[in-house]
Amino acid sequence: MPYYCTVRFGGNNLHNCDVTSSVVRLLKAAGDDRYIIVVSAVCSVQDALSEAIPALLSSRTQPEAPISRIVEAIDSIAQLHGVHSPTVDTWVERLKTLLMGISYTGDCSPTLYDQIMSFAEKITAALFDAILQAQGVDSAIRLPEDIGLRVSDESGAASILTDESCITVRHAEFAPVSIVPGSYGITEKGKIVRLGHRAADYTAAALTYILNSTRLELWQIRKPFKTADDSIVPDADYAGRLTYGEASELSYFNCSGVFPRIVEPLAQYGIPIFIYDIAEGRKILRTTISDDSSIAPNVVKSVAHTDDIAILKLNGPGVGFKPGILARITTDFNNRRLNIRSVITAQTSINIIFDKSSIQQVRDICGKLDFDVVNNIEIADNVSLLAVAGTGMQSYHGVSARIFAAIEYKHINVLLSGSGASDLVSYIVVNRPDRDAAIREIHSSVFSSRK
Repeated sequence: MPYYCTVRFGGNNLHNCDVTSSVVRLLKAAGDDRYIIVVSAVCSVQDALSEAIPALLSSRTQPEAPISRIVEAIDSIAQLHGVHSPTVDTWVERLKTLLMGISYTGDCSPTLYDQIMSFAEKITAALFDAILQAQGVDSAIRLPEDIGLRVSDESGAASILTDESCITVRHAEFAPVSIVPGSYGITEKGKIVRLGHRAADYTAAALTYILNSTRLELWQIRKPFKTADDSIVPDADYAGRLTYGEASELSYFNCSGVFPRIVEPLAQYGIPIFIYDIAEGRKILRTTISDDSSIAPNVVKSVAHTDDIAILKLNGPGVGFKPGILARITTDFNNRRLNIRSVITAQTSINIIFDKSSIQQVRDICGKLDFDVVNNIEIADNVSLLAVAGTGMQSYHGVSARIFAAIEYKHINVLLSGSGASDLVSYIVVNRPDRDAAIREIHSSVFSSRK
């Protein structure tokens, strides 16, 4: 089997001629090297599809409206690069048929939803392929269903079945440069199933393992790993080296444009990830992710955050003594397929951190609870979760003290904190208005040695 360099490339880069021109130069200079380039969706196309389906189901729009938005997004890229793709035209026609079906029937199964959303990546792949071919690159599209990328039958959250995929993918025919739409695969029964929202990284990682590549490269990702969000800390530096665990933790937060499951197919075999910026026909290395577990001089690698959380608080003098409360709540979350970010407990309170988008469903759960020891239920949503990440967080003396001293210096109230569950990270929840000040002060405290 020939050697393949496996790359993940963000679809939104198609809006940037400098980046695409640099990619063309890189590929033309590659000689006999063969590339598998997994692309994520152009956001404007994906957003038009994800907004169209609920609107069609509720009869708030007609199929022509979202199709018009999709065509407009496609045309803006095609005109920018002076290309036309008959493949895109064919897929837009298929989309029209599927969206018309939803409009007429008023129904969209999870399987149909995944099939429709897969067109966002397919259209992006076809546009990218047209751009490369127009510049003389020997490229071709290879769909996951054509190469036999097998996944579990879990709509919207499938896992790639690497062992089963090895049998089919390794026997597939690839072009010198093969463009693969990311974020979905095919089940044993032939259904298209998605891996998650913008999960092209996971696709690329799995193909890296399946095709025996020695590394995975991420080119020009939307948000590279930095020591903090540079919109809050302008002088935040790139996180030069991360372990698999650190990268996995940070990928759940706003500081990263990387899908959390990217390390799963790679960590067991020590396959590294290299993250590059692309400019002037060159790759500029920013971050390496590997099994190197060396501890940074100041321990902390990044101060990350997310505002996309809420906290369910179950308060009462006896909640710590009453058996079954946490089990009941987590079962209700699981039955509704709601993600729990973290659980922090005390004898008088159980605090569950969950995705903010799930607030209404959590309210529904709370309305059916009947615990005599719970005398107050709150949901706090104007909050931010900070993650101070780095190997050695718990084992090196004084790190936590520096963090909390920095927050205290700014007189910021810590609503919740969690340490000790992992040596990789400490969690801190603050009121949303205090977020930026907390991040800046913690960053200044732990990275002052770099200045």
